[in-house]
Amino acid sequence: MPALSPEIHQYVCRLARQLDAVEHGGATPLVQQAANFLNWSPQTVYRHLKAAAGWSSGRRARSDKGSTSVSSDALATLGAAQREAVRDNGKQTLFTTTSRGMLEQNGISFGVSNGHLNRLMRDRKLNVAAQRVASPVQQLRAPHPNHTHQVDPSLCLVYYLKDRQYIIRDREFYKNKLDGMAKVKFKVYRYVLYDKASAAIVPWYCEAQGEDQHNLFDFLMHAWGEQPGRLFRGVPRYMLWDKGSANTSAAIKNLLKQLEVEPLDHEAGNARAKGGVENANNIVETQFESRLRFEPVHDVAGLNAAASAWANAYNANLIPGQDTRLRRAGLATSTSRYDLWQLITADQLRLLPPVEVCRALMASKEQSRQVRPNLSISFKHPAADRPGTYMLRGLDGVNVGDTVQVRALVYGDEAVQVEVPRYDGETLIYRVEPERDFDRFGQPAAAAEIGAEYKSAARTGAELAALVMDAKAYPGMDADEVKAARDKKAAPFEGKLVAHSYLHDVELPTYLPRSGTEIEAPAHAQAALAPAMLDATEAMLRLRAGIGRNLTGDEYTFMTARYADGVPEDQIDALVQQFIAPVEQPMRAAGGLRAV
Repeated sequence: MPALSPEIHQYVCRLARQLDAVEHGGATPLVQQAANFLNWSPQTVYRHLKAAAGWSSGRRARSDKGSTSVSSDALATLGAAQREAVRDNGKQTLFTTTSRGMLEQNGISFGVSNGHLNRLMRDRKLNVAAQRVASPVQQLRAPHPNHTHQVDPSLCLVYYLKDRQYIIRDREFYKNKLDGMAKVKFKVYRYVLYDKASAAIVPWYCEAQGEDQHNLFDFLMHAWGEQPGRLFRGVPRYMLWDKGSANTSAAIKNLLKQLEVEPLDHEAGNARAKGGVENANNIVETQFESRLRFEPVHDVAGLNAAASAWANAYNANLIPGQDTRLRRAGLATSTSRYDLWQLITADQLRLLPPVEVCRALMASKEQSRQVRPNLSISFKHPAADRPGTYMLRGLDGVNVGDTVQVRALVYGDEAVQVEVPRYDGETLIYRVEPERDFDRFGQPAAAAEIGAEYKSAARTGAELAALVMDAKAYPGMDADEVKAARDKKAAPFEGKLVAHSYLHDVELPTYLPRSGTEIEAPAHAQAALAPAMLDATEAMLRLRAGIGRNLTGDEYTFMTARYADGVPEDQIDALVQQFIAPVEQPMRAAGGLRAV
């Protein structure tokens, strides 16, 4: 039965609700009306009512169906308690009888039997069995061969000991399991690559103590490189693998970046994300390794030779007596994996550089460069004879003086990858090729000719941000007017921004005064603070200037007698006022004599 569109599905569900509510005998007209509307037969309407809405004409649902006296919160709590007691291996250790008793002691009531509780939780998908079911998988597709490769290593059933092939399940191995395992220092690991679009499979074996980046590098070189007699080759755009220690190594990631391969890691324990290669591992184990029991090989080199011959035949559907064609719902006819892989185009097939070059790329490090005032950087690509100029003008996030990270790329015309740090900690990544168009004097041909043309430079992010801020600080002004306003020291924000006057209204809390200890100044410091002394003659000259006349004889006698040792300079103003004021009685000279 074909799937219904969302609109028709809603219509069928609405019809089911109408049929539940209609009186006896009223269902047939509604079904006939729907049949006329959808151009279906009544029988087709009934089939879709059952398939899409779960409606059945045999028995009407109870009016109280779906309702219960147990609260949804209590059921959810009961389900959560049981779910939290599930072991890592999936075993349920807490059941309704125990969890109900626990929760009732904590004030949660249920009021129905345990069997009824189990039914309620099962209907609402709250039970452990429903939660144990795997979540739906989002289907993924690759638009062309070599777009996405899936890679997965696993321990192989085969191992070699004293130049003899063993299979882990052999009886002679299990006679003395611990001693046997101790002798097997180097185990055989199987690496399998799966192409998402064509489903082509590439197996490879190595002897090692465990998974490491060296074996992973050798496997990628074997899988992506051109091998005699093998059709499959080339570097993908994306690679999906798990977060193994070898996969997350800096050396392998560095190689992938320079080959412009984006690694995609799936979360731990979610092997379904790369289900293609998981199934490919099973195919290799059951379709190829099962043959080794009957025709052993004596070393890993022979094992790889046999695996390559089998994979070529399997991918090409050339194994005698066996149909290995790929069957997919979207294919008109079953076809071989190599037939699908050959649909790749020239621009999609990126050939792997020599292994020595890849090894050098894996060991190389990214380099730091500072952006020049003309928004360019200088970098020497390994394939170039001299440093080249790479223009970064127009790239978001790039400003003059920024420090960017640069690494050489394999594909392209001496292309490099430029990483620019962003404000939020993320990294912007650009692919840039060097400038090639220069005139005979070595000047950029794209530069503006003096006196003949004018070309405005693309604004950087900092310049664009400056324009926004200028528009806020000097509204309604263009760039020249803003510059003129700054030169005139005009107040920004039209002088309406209150910057400090509001501080007068700040009320400080009342503080208790703190007593202090005075520092006793030394004698020479106190002497420096004493007022300057003027001799009598200098003092009388200042007095004469202050009172505007010559001193009388009595005043002269008074000054010379009273201030024989000099007059303090800070007392001159007081003496001027005294001499100006009316004299009520004659001034007394020193010794108490009165002038008559």
